[in-house]
Amino acid sequence: MTRPHGSCPAQGEGETMRSVKAGLITSALLTPLLVIATTLAQAAPAAATARGGHQALFVSQNASPSGSGQSCSTANYSTIGSALKAAPPGATVVVCPGRYHEQVVVKKPVSLVGIHATISQSGVTPTFVVNPPGLGPLTIFAGVVIVSSHVNFRGFTVKNALGEGILAAGVNGTISDVSIEHNKVVHNDLGGGVPPASTYFECQPAGPIPGDCGEGVHFIAVAYSEVNGNFIAHNSGGVLLTDETGPTHNNVVENNIVTRNESDCGITVPGHNPAALNSKGQRQPDVAGVYNNAIVHNVVTNNGLQGEGAGVLFANATAGTASYNNLVAGNFIAGNGLSGVTMHAYTLASASTKTSTETRSSGTRSARTTSTATRSTAPSRT
Repeated sequence: MTRPHGSCPAQGEGETMRSVKAGLITSALLTPLLVIATTLAQAAPAAATARGGHQALFVSQNASPSGSGQSCSTANYSTIGSALKAAPPGATVVVCPGRYHEQVVVKKPVSLVGIHATISQSGVTPTFVVNPPGLGPLTIFAGVVIVSSHVNFRGFTVKNALGEGILAAGVNGTISDVSIEHNKVVHNDLGGGVPPASTYFECQPAGPIPGDCGEGVHFIAVAYSEVNGNFIAHNSGGVLLTDETGPTHNNVVENNIVTRNESDCGITVPGHNPAALNSKGQRQPDVAGVYNNAIVHNVVTNNGLQGEGAGVLFANATAGTASYNNLVAGNFIAGNGLSGVTMHAYTLASASTKTSTETRSSGTRSARTTSTATRSTAPSRT
């Protein structure tokens, strides 16, 4: 819904807005309780069974090697990493109440379920290294790193990472069926600044503009996956979908509260890979591009207030990049640094170079503009 700039609210619109806000406040208060209740219900059976019939593995700070491994009180594993190493594909790893200071790396199809469990990067030295083709070895500074298809990650608080809170990345090809749901992702991306506080490549500045360190939740080369029902706040930015190592497509970002990520956008959907278009400007969806993603039923508020952050941003960083056929629908977007939904492309040096940016916006209520298209040379971190 849109109305001319500067006009007054239509009759009855104020009451509707108050009803929406009341519902959002109620939702914000109830969401943590619902997440906890759901997680406990899913993890309560003492001998939980995972996909493929595998028994669950339990992680507890009070674990004992002699325990039966059937519940939190008899857990065998004291670290999440040790349980993941022992888990067969398709297993469920249940992480019992406590604070776990470790970088969590998921390399196989598993379900990882937290019960009042916090993954904190305070005092943790990141050690996970990837070798994307053509880029060489890169150390990843995310708190949780997912590099496998068929992974469910739910019920955790993830905090204090220098890079992303949660990164799902197809390093050598697109991964799929990744579900990030019902987590609190807060106070990550701490390695930024000018100069940056971290050597992480995602934190490096572009001139005077600080790096975003990958934002709270980051998908790279991920398809047919979801970010659902999370509380994402106090990171540099909220959710980021990009295509550096392959296309990111057919994902759903839904039912999240994305708020007060103060230096960047709430949800960012940019094309970063210049191979998304060929030399004729034709799309190459098997190579790169960010497309066919849906941003629906989220609350996106008060992001980018200390930087240049929109509520939802679709952008292309350079010639040959592409973000297209994406959908924004049914969201509440208000109080962000830039427009509610923004489309942006850098001014191109040559008329022969091309980018591709397309999106659809439907039923999204924004306290500013619903859709803005710009071409600008002003600094903007995407």
